[in-house]
Amino acid sequence: MPTTLKDIAKYVGLSVSTVSNILSSKDSRYNEETKRRVFQAADKLDYHPYRAARAMQGRRTKVIGVLVPDLANSYFPDIIHGIEHEADKKGYQVLLCQTYYNEEDEARKISLLRQHRTDGFILFPIPFSHGNIKIFKKLKKGKIPVVCVDSKIDNINFDFVGTEDYKGAKLAVSKLVKLGHKKIICLSFGDESEIRYERLRGYKDALKRKKIKFDEKLVLPAPWEPDAPAGHLLSLFKKKRPPTAIFAMSDLLAVWAYTHLKEAGYNIPEDVSIIGFGDLHEGRCLDTPLTTVAQDREEMGRTAISILLNRIKKPNSRRKEVLTKTKLIERKSCCQV
Repeated sequence: MPTTLKDIAKYVGLSVSTVSNILSSKDSRYNEETKRRVFQAADKLDYHPYRAARAMQGRRTKVIGVLVPDLANSYFPDIIHGIEHEADKKGYQVLLCQTYYNEEDEARKISLLRQHRTDGFILFPIPFSHGNIKIFKKLKKGKIPVVCVDSKIDNINFDFVGTEDYKGAKLAVSKLVKLGHKKIICLSFGDESEIRYERLRGYKDALKRKKIKFDEKLVLPAPWEPDAPAGHLLSLFKKKRPPTAIFAMSDLLAVWAYTHLKEAGYNIPEDVSIIGFGDLHEGRCLDTPLTTVAQDREEMGRTAISILLNRIKKPNSRRKEVLTKTKLIERKSCCQV
């Protein structure tokens, strides 16, 4: 049987309320010797606080719920690391669930975390999804502290942490233009998310700045699956005046293009220069390491948990939106034309 406060109280000869106050560090009335005896007894008897009891008493559980789409994607673990590191420093624990980009899983796991009386949520909402809008509205109406990361939820003003997507994309395409590239493919996400909109806007403005005409035909929706065929992409390189460069909205899309181009006999960067977005491990490990726009993902995690803990303390404070900065990481996948 688990050790209880009553067991410790009996062991040291004190009341249950005294032991509880000392272990919760809420009371300074007790001398150091009494505190030492209580903590030593708790350690010897292997006592662990029952967080559910704290929740039933209306107190904070010091537990944060985090819903992430898929940890198999190397984008998310660095953010989680930032969340956990900062949460540990503040005395909070993290309960982590995966949604697998599935609305039913997302709804079920929000319910599960609420049953555990988590003090708040950090959500990576499924992009361009409206299936759980009623659940999100209930969280907002119930003043449950929530911070969204990467994607916003339409018409619900949760706190938000994202990336300077526009500036990052403009930085990448400006680099390609500076190297002399004028016909640049934009490998795009296939949704209508704000991330896609901002990165496409950065792509367009970088071209416009150098008076390069925007060509809608060079914007290609790319698949999420790394082994998906690339017939449309490869067909562009068989034209009389083929593109000389690719800006991909994520490193995973860049790796997909890189793999298919190499298999088709193209050399990177001599035949095609490629820039990605994200600075993921997959891009660093290519035979020709990927030039990319880096996001400080650990900083995103630290910022998200900091905003959430502030929201827990000050539930009526003004909404916060933070966009983390980006920078270009130059490797070997780009060259002058």
